Amino acid sequence: MKTNALGGERIAEAEGFPVVILIDNCNACNLRCSMCDHPNMKQHRKVQLMPMELYTRLVDEIAVERPDARVWNIFFGDPFMCHDMAKRIRYAKDKGLVDVVLNSNGVMMRPEKSRAVIDAGLDAMYVGIDAFTPETYAKIRIGGDYDKAVRNVLYYRDYLASHGRKEQRLFVQFVVSDLNEDEAEAFQAFWTEQGINVKLRPKVSWAGLVSADNLEAVSDADRLPCYWLMRTINICADGRAALCSVDVHCRVPCGDANTHSIKALWAGQLRAYRAMHLERRFAELPEMCRQCRDWQSAYATYASAGTAKKKD
Repeated sequence: MKTNALGGERIAEAEGFPVVILIDNCNACNLRCSMCDHPNMKQHRKVQLMPMELYTRLVDEIAVERPDARVWNIFFGDPFMCHDMAKRIRYAKDKGLVDVVLNSNGVMMRPEKSRAVIDAGLDAMYVGIDAFTPETYAKIRIGGDYDKAVRNVLYYRDYLASHGRKEQRLFVQFVVSDLNEDEAEAFQAFWTEQGINVKLRPKVSWAGLVSADNLEAVSDADRLPCYWLMRTINICADGRAALCSVDVHCRVPCGDANTHSIKALWAGQLRAYRAMHLERRFAELPEMCRQCRDWQSAYATYASAGTAKKKD
């Protein structure tokens, strides 16, 4: 395999309550990236903000059940298109959540927005740059501005150093593909010299929606349970629970957080699908999951600040 590390230990199922929660506070995005199917999202679900009432109810439950869970305050959009993201982060931190994180393309991460989320207590920011040169960036982050994204990341670094807690962290991310793989080493060298953590991760296909040549056909005998399905719940902006972290269009809805708690959703249809994975009953899965190869990427390693780690 090109970028995958199969044969590792299996991912243990999170019992009782997920250890990672993705909350789709805002599913709008300002770019049309080549490795993403966001431009087609409107065919499947509405572009919207999650109602604050639903968001606070989710956070309240997490605070009781698992305050140390990793909570991504974004799922399939850019957080800086959410006008009250800092307020939402502050609410989660005030409730006692200890690992609230965001990912962004960085283009709209202007200084005033960086200051707001850092001051609100955000624990980690991941910014997808995916290129070392403007020319390669333009092929991947379509509609973006390489120089602006870089400037915004450097400002975030500086403000974090002067005003943030030492536990707050910043990462730049590089999704390896045929378009940029020859820039990975230079990318990592540049950003680590800037004192910023680097996350390298394999490309995913979003369950077959885009091409990902790094993922190979694997027989059910060699297949491993999916990391995301075992550990993570994904709540869309309208409250529906998606099957997994690559079910970005919620093609396989697994309940509704408007009417059920996270705990109940985790113990419902999602539990049945987890059992199919653990018992190797892959043929019984929904077609999207049955055909998906993205689980391979979750067993790969990535580089962060010059070291190799399991993907988080």
